[in-house]
Amino acid sequence: MKKIALILIGLGFSACAVLKTPVAVDIKPMDVNSFMAKPFVHGEAIGQFKDNMPERTKVQKLIKRSPREHQVPDTIYNYTYKDSKISIYKTRFNQEFMLGGIVRNSEVELANGIKAGMLRDDFYRAFTDLIRTQQDTVVLEHKQIDRTFNFYFDKKGHLEKYTFTGSKK
Repeated sequence: MKKIALILIGLGFSACAVLKTPVAVDIKPMDVNSFMAKPFVHGEAIGQFKDNMPERTKVQKLIKRSPREHQVPDTIYNYTYKDSKISIYKTRFNQEFMLGGIVRNSEVELANGIKAGMLRDDFYRAFTDLIRTQQDTVVLEHKQIDRTFNFYFDKKGHLEKYTFTGSKK
């Protein structure tokens, strides 16, 4: 009787597990400049990253103290999920800036369906004005907002990882 009760309790707890629903991504091809202006499906604010990152994402808050004691410290938020890390800087005036990141997991998805593990052909189909090359690294730059994306492909033609720098707004 105790075994049956324990099994039922275990099933009850497992049935109550809350799973985060995946974000629907519009996979229409877009030009490079519009991708660079808004590379994520959601915005780049701390709250939006917290809501849209995968289930077991860890958030680390690093405090950067000011030399003056009476000022509120600045904060760096590091979102880590398995091998991926994205950093956001929040000033004492509540301004938020994307510092950059490195993504190696397919659960972290960019606009128009770009994610780690996708094929090179699918990557080039996601853009309307990107010239196809056979190099193992594709670099996208946007000079006006000071943002750079580096996409690294392995020998089999899969997107191994991508890195990016933040933006100045």
